[in-house]
Amino acid sequence: MHLWLFWTMVACTGGAEEERTIDRIVDGLAGKKDIESAVPRSCKSDTGQMYVVWQDDRNDPNHDDKKHINSVFINSSSDGGVTWLPSPIQLNNPPPGVEGTVSATNPAVACAGDMVYVVWEDERDGDLKYKNIYLDYSTNGGREFLQEDIMLDADESGAAMSLSPQIFAVGDAAYVTWFDQVNGAYDIFMRSTVDRGDHWGEAPVRVDGDEAGTAYSANPRLVADGGGGVVVTWEDRRNGNSDIFAAFSGDNGRSFMGDIRLDGGEPGEANSFLPQIAQNGSSVYVVWHDERNGASDVFMNSSGDGGQNWQVEPFRVDSDSEGVNNSLNPRVAATSGGAAVVWQDNRLGGNDIYFRLTPNGGGDWAGEEVRMDTDAGGSAQSFDPTVISAGDKVVVGWREFRDDSEAVGNNDIYYNYSKDGGETWPNNDTIINSSIPGITYATDLSLQLEKEKLSAFWADGRSGWSRIYVAQYKLGDGGVYVPPKE
Repeated sequence: MHLWLFWTMVACTGGAEEERTIDRIVDGLAGKKDIESAVPRSCKSDTGQMYVVWQDDRNDPNHDDKKHINSVFINSSSDGGVTWLPSPIQLNNPPPGVEGTVSATNPAVACAGDMVYVVWEDERDGDLKYKNIYLDYSTNGGREFLQEDIMLDADESGAAMSLSPQIFAVGDAAYVTWFDQVNGAYDIFMRSTVDRGDHWGEAPVRVDGDEAGTAYSANPRLVADGGGGVVVTWEDRRNGNSDIFAAFSGDNGRSFMGDIRLDGGEPGEANSFLPQIAQNGSSVYVVWHDERNGASDVFMNSSGDGGQNWQVEPFRVDSDSEGVNNSLNPRVAATSGGAAVVWQDNRLGGNDIYFRLTPNGGGDWAGEEVRMDTDAGGSAQSFDPTVISAGDKVVVGWREFRDDSEAVGNNDIYYNYSKDGGETWPNNDTIINSSIPGITYATDLSLQLEKEKLSAFWADGRSGWSRIYVAQYKLGDGGVYVPPKE
């Protein structure tokens, strides 16, 4: 059941773990065994509220059966991440007959003002445990949530699979997109609210414009401008191989203009995967990796009118020999003057993290790429980059295996930063986690940035079980391992 909770913020403590690290556990499971927390996602509102959501299996009645019945939880801070609730709030609220037997997974979170919305995949409907999309929200900064979750995909019998919900909030509006096999092959859908969650439309709105259920459309991402404009991008196999498409709505997601293919060239000539999107005013940027040249390269397309029209051909972002080395998993953040793109790249052997800045959607690039990890190039594997921007600050984070001396799969998380919009960077990157380097694993990094303060959230296995950690630093500072007291 939901907790209708009026609380006083207190510092979150981590038991004995606090003696040896400045990182803090925020999932309320410090000292607990046989429970795994995973996939943290965070957001920060303009009123100073900060939130982190994740899934964990604390409600699984059989922790040793490897089925991992997960629930979705949220923790919050009203002072920018300095203090957190001592116990999180569970959001999914399955009926009594299935509680403890079905999972809620893959949460996403968005916040605006005192509103916070969380969406996730949920198995509660039907006998096949197909996933539906559910939502819960708070109108008062996370102090209380709905007693009944809201189903967004309108599949009450649980007859179709709905996956990968994404959410974006701005002002009084919020938008959720996902991909759904209700028509056959997966299509892209959206539900939206413009009145702080009171109404979500009569039915999901289909976003992709080919014949329903005829081609695989998946992995959507979205942005909204606060004035009714919404842009969704996704990968789509209507032409054979996977292409990148985008669609624009000018009425808060109630209807969409015809979709537009962004990856250029001949339709379906090569696979294009995993689009990511960012927006600043009327400028919208989409990046992805694709195989048109052989090995994967990174490309960008951009719109100068909020997503209604796009460049005829995309711009290639990585500038090594095309199609020779794999450039993968790009991420993009809008800056005050353009867009910042990061990706992982194996041109030097092992994967490194690269950054490139464009002032105008890829028509011009501000110099060559900059390598973010500052150990010897290609000497270690660096994966899963993320990038955020606030004002003239840009921060890039990633996970890296440079201290995995025993080659057992342990990694740490690092960041690098720029204070001039991405034009210059320090010569040394900075470790985030303050456990012994290379002693455990750290995954699913999520970053928030405000002025000079960086907040990092991740899942970490240093205690023997995965826990959700947070650390906060002034830009340039990082984790330092402090041995436990004798």
